[in-house]
Amino acid sequence: MAEELEQYARYFQEGSRVRVGIPLEGGGWFPEWGAVATLDDDLLLVDLSRDQLPEEARLVTGQTLNVGLPEQEQSLTCRAVLVRVDSAEHRLALRLIEGVYPFEPREYYRQDVYLPLDYRLPLSQIDADVRLRWLERRREIEFAAQTPEPGEPEELEDSREEIRARLEKRKETPPVVANISGGGLRININEKLIVGQLIELSIYVPNSKRLIEIVGEVVEVRDLPDRVRFSTAVRYRFIDEADRDRIIGYVSAQQLLQLSQQTPRVLPSPEPKLSAWAWRLQIAVAFILLVAFVGCQVRAIRMAKERGEKWEVQRIFDEGFVEFLKRQR
Repeated sequence: MAEELEQYARYFQEGSRVRVGIPLEGGGWFPEWGAVATLDDDLLLVDLSRDQLPEEARLVTGQTLNVGLPEQEQSLTCRAVLVRVDSAEHRLALRLIEGVYPFEPREYYRQDVYLPLDYRLPLSQIDADVRLRWLERRREIEFAAQTPEPGEPEELEDSREEIRARLEKRKETPPVVANISGGGLRININEKLIVGQLIELSIYVPNSKRLIEIVGEVVEVRDLPDRVRFSTAVRYRFIDEADRDRIIGYVSAQQLLQLSQQTPRVLPSPEPKLSAWAWRLQIAVAFILLVAFVGCQVRAIRMAKERGEKWEVQRIFDEGFVEFLKRQR
């Protein structure tokens, strides 16, 4: 425990940024950002970044939540139990219950989904150029989501409206089938890409109603039987951790929904076992039937003797003995 407390003190410092997974009513969870207010041994107080959580968010005392540290060199996480919710101060009291461990995207499970998704080839394949363009698209999304301030210049408002219109158009991209996870995705496309090629991805996640911008790297391309499309696997190269959490939450919700719609498997009912009394009754009935059968046979033999009839075994023996004497003559 002393080692874990030392970990907590090292990673959960006052003012440090954390990510808390908030469970959702329909399944999955919502990534909420916050800042560490205080840490007292294993009792962590986190001030949430927003005043109001989504309507489907459910916080119940005793729940186990994940507290992430995505801003470290390697994304880390720690499990915690929800002790108290202070709605007035938008603060959570969490009791850390495990050590801090790496958060590996490859451990995420995959799910086939149907959602709006678009990909584009960047003008340059240089990492620095692609990353800079990715950061610009993310800033545009944040800028479009902001509420105009009083006295804002008209040019700034026009620019925001133009960006919003462009983002709404991307949300209307026709849905496609994708096998997606928190670490990557696989889609069937008509264009044959090259392994190692960087592509820009725009994914609209329905449950969070947010457009997510990602840069992916092609890791596998396979020809499909129709010889027209190509099964293309992509791993995320540049992705905001909050957006990764949104994808994971959506995938989790879809998996739970799929499981809930499956017909429950009905197992055959086991045959009822006989009680000791019923078992004894069966043995008694069998014994009575056996005695009755033997009695009937004995009675039949006696009646045959009284009528001068030989018993079957004796008759066969006598006939065989007579035949033997004839052959000896």
